[in-house]
Amino acid sequence: MSDHVIDRVKTGIPGLDELIEGGFPRGDTILIAGKAGTGKSILATQFIYKGATDYNEPGVFVTLEEPPHLIKRNMIQFGMDLENLVKDKKIALVDLSPSKTVTPVTIGEYPSFDLSGLEAIILNHVKKLNAKRVVLDTLSIMAYRFKSRDILREEFFKLTASITRTGCTLLLTSEIPAHHQGLGVFDIEAFLASGVIVLYNEKISDTSRSRSIEVLKLRGSKHSSRIHSMRITDEGIRVWPGEISPGY
Repeated sequence: MSDHVIDRVKTGIPGLDELIEGGFPRGDTILIAGKAGTGKSILATQFIYKGATDYNEPGVFVTLEEPPHLIKRNMIQFGMDLENLVKDKKIALVDLSPSKTVTPVTIGEYPSFDLSGLEAIILNHVKKLNAKRVVLDTLSIMAYRFKSRDILREEFFKLTASITRTGCTLLLTSEIPAHHQGLGVFDIEAFLASGVIVLYNEKISDTSRSRSIEVLKLRGSKHSSRIHSMRITDEGIRVWPGEISPGY
């Protein structure tokens, strides 16, 4: 029996750590997957925010979809002031949203498109802040730039490996297309992430929906295999570990 204890990173999501033995394994890559509107970006931003405010862990949030001013506006309603954390150099908001793209990339235009530029930008911010947490929101946007799934796989693997090599815990968000049965555009989680968490917002009647969360896999952890209730509250996402979601 090994007495090696895995170093855990507190998620900052009330109730979630109880499902995953106290937190994410430090230095791992965790995929947060879900359909549109399930709360992926809120969860990922909360992970960065709480890391900086509660656990003294600076973070880098890389946005590939929404511009930072919208992220700041959306999070302030949950009492999360990202602007001040940026000023205090506790977090970095790296804007790689389409509005910042200098040369738009058409699907299939660059079959050998690589991510070394993105990697250099992220690592630079990690070094400047001595960051411990990194979020990439969302992988789905980037995936469309690749003609070849093999190249995509290889480039994502290189990128995630170089980030986690710094000791950072990396969260990736990925949107599951509507009516899609898998877990993302190219099912990246199969070879990329050591943990996969899926968020749901399912219609349970004509007038109501039920939000829930499932820890699909988390290497090196005894995790709950049930689907638990989750809500988006005034303070962000909260998970109810003792409450099994209706409809499952």
